[in-house]
Amino acid sequence: MRATGTLKFFAIVVALLALLCIFFPKDGIAVGGITLRFPSLHKVLVREKVKSIDQLIVKHSERDLSGVRDSLQDLHHLILVGQTRLWLPNDDVSCFDAFFKSVEEAQSQKRTVRILHYGDSQIEQDRISCRLRERMQMLFGGGGPGMLPLRQPIPTMSFSQSASGSIRGLSTYGDSTFSRSNGNYGPMLRCWRLTGGATMTLSASRSRYASERVGKFSSIRVLYNNRPGPLSVSMRNRRGPGEYSESSSQSGVGLISWRMDTVTSSASVSLKGTADIYGVLVDEGYGVAVDNISMRGVSGHQFKMANFNQLVESYKLLDVGMIIMQFGGNSVPYLKSEKSINSYCEHLGEQIDYVRQACPDAAILFIGPSDMSTKVGGQLATYPMLPTVVERLRQMANEHGAAYWSIYDAMGGKNSMISWVKNGYAGADYIHFSYKGSNIMGDYLSDILQYMYELYKIRQQISPTQFNEIWKSLNSMDENQQQHNNTLNAV
Repeated sequence: MRATGTLKFFAIVVALLALLCIFFPKDGIAVGGITLRFPSLHKVLVREKVKSIDQLIVKHSERDLSGVRDSLQDLHHLILVGQTRLWLPNDDVSCFDAFFKSVEEAQSQKRTVRILHYGDSQIEQDRISCRLRERMQMLFGGGGPGMLPLRQPIPTMSFSQSASGSIRGLSTYGDSTFSRSNGNYGPMLRCWRLTGGATMTLSASRSRYASERVGKFSSIRVLYNNRPGPLSVSMRNRRGPGEYSESSSQSGVGLISWRMDTVTSSASVSLKGTADIYGVLVDEGYGVAVDNISMRGVSGHQFKMANFNQLVESYKLLDVGMIIMQFGGNSVPYLKSEKSINSYCEHLGEQIDYVRQACPDAAILFIGPSDMSTKVGGQLATYPMLPTVVERLRQMANEHGAAYWSIYDAMGGKNSMISWVKNGYAGADYIHFSYKGSNIMGDYLSDILQYMYELYKIRQQISPTQFNEIWKSLNSMDENQQQHNNTLNAV
């Protein structure tokens, strides 16, 4: 074929493909159970730009603040305006005050105030929680991995543990190896039923992702719900002197505690009797503890499955100061309409109310899902209903008195997951963060709580009237700037 003939052939092929782009149905053609799609001419000719990771990752520069107003202006932007911002219920900047007061006083009062971080598989293996724990303990003291299940279904990168013996899993969620238990689940929404003897071993992790602080502990406490007959528990320090034992015949929720004379990185706990073991608290010193409670595949609707009175007693014994609820990602693929989204959020609101009633003194923070990618018209893009889910979750959380933090927005919003995957910050499923990415998210979350703490400290130093005047003026400045931006965008 001559060159001119070849050129004509390709021109005809391109023209036919262009006609297909123009006239092929937008929703595709269903053929034998599958849908055939063809890209539009616009998508072929105009490639959508994907933001670079440098545009999406927030880097906070050094803050040179010379006075109260400068400090408040800086914090106002970081807390209420920036990409990693927080949404406060009724714009109430005091919603974390009781928590900050308790962790400030924890060491002097010889307390360990707990942050319970509930979430789905996005926090599995102690991801995100580990960075929050490290930062909070640097600020307020404390150490150790926090509350652990008797047997860890998914090993974590932060701490090593194993358990054997006459134990059976009971859970509000999960696969068929776990049984249901008529509400007897405790604060981790799963427990282990002891019917004889069992041994649990604990040791510092050798993972390069584990911090030094998390592998050292001097306190072990066993949270249990006793069943007929006595419960005997003994603990042995495997790296030094010390062996402790205690028993209890009291029915109901209880706590057996030991504080060792020396800090260790390895211990064993032996149990004998008939009881539901709700958790083993492994801590160092006094201050703050962050408990990672990851629940693979859940929607966040599991809290009301737990016995209310047992939750009340457990939260009280644990000295809970903050509860973080991180959910939504597992439901996004199945929420196809406004009606389904509203129904999902309505039920989540009931879960928040249930938790608040069980632990009325704790601050509650709800964290929405990350950006997630799926095939839309043959190309990877954000799930179509995800932005609506994020916005509705925010409204729901604030309406039920919880603060809201958006991972979706912190990542950079729509289609940001594509860049996070490309740069190794998320996995090939376009849903879960890699260790690098989860560390960034953990730092973002820690940052926003630290900014709220800085705001709390400033508010303790000036009069409420002075603060309200400055904060109100900053709100007005922000509103005017937003209106100006909207005008520019419209032009």
